[in-house]
Amino acid sequence: MEENDRRILVERFLRRCVTYANESIRRKSDRGVSEEEIAKWVVYRDFTLHAADEVASGDLDSWLEDGPVDFKPGNQDSES
Repeated sequence: MEENDRRILVERFLRRCVTYANESIRRKSDRGVSEEEIAKWVVYRDFTLHAADEVASGDLDSWLEDGPVDFKPGNQDSES
């Protein structure tokens, strides 16, 4: 699978997680679940959306390959 195909697949998965989280938040609100519990889902959703955006931008391309992973966004040449 090509890098771009992997990026698209991971981004799609993450965006589906965001959609699921939004629906879960809605269902929990409808059921009267505590704001504390809902807040956890909001944090999860927001982080997942941020990750999807990073994947889409190519900042995490080194994470989609075998071998060393770069944990510094924008610096894809690291061997760490």
